[in-house]
Amino acid sequence: MPRVRADDYQAKYQAIMDCAAALFAKEGYPSAKMQDVARACGATKSMLYHYFPTKDDLLFALLVEHLERVIASVEEAIAAEAQPRDKLQGLVRVYIQKSAQSRRRHMVAMQDVKYLPKARQAPLIELQRRLTRLVSDLLRTIHPGLPDDVYMPYTMMLIGMLNWTDMWYRPGGAIKSQDLCERMYRLFLKGFLAEKA
Repeated sequence: MPRVRADDYQAKYQAIMDCAAALFAKEGYPSAKMQDVARACGATKSMLYHYFPTKDDLLFALLVEHLERVIASVEEAIAAEAQPRDKLQGLVRVYIQKSAQSRRRHMVAMQDVKYLPKARQAPLIELQRRLTRLVSDLLRTIHPGLPDDVYMPYTMMLIGMLNWTDMWYRPGGAIKSQDLCERMYRLFLKGFLAEKA
């Protein structure tokens, strides 16, 4: 019986974050109010406050969960038994597929961290740094011997390209997800490998 209650709690917790992500992405975090989130979830404000005492708590939980999922997917791609270039291809694929599954959360993660108090931003910024270190270390294995100060700009170019895909890409459009991943991988890799030591 306690297991059912835990599952029910988790399901409601996730449903609230899903509704909040959709609302924040549509209305913007500053404009959205907790009563709007409650209405979107079909819940009462008191029930919402039981899970998230403040709107900042809700945004923080949403962003931590999203970034941790993205990082876990990237770590899995990098840990695969494969050549470094194949790992990069896998990274592009899981990153695009993961963010497509949670497109609204990804948009909120890109746009709304700045609205949190500095103390709440710090752990999120550390998660972002962890992601950039993972990507940068992979790029070093693909093209070793470049000057140290070259890897981070390429890391940020790749992550930027992957992040902004959610702003314009429509999965039901002319380019299928797999084709998009292949094109992005080839475009980035050819440019990166052209860099001289």
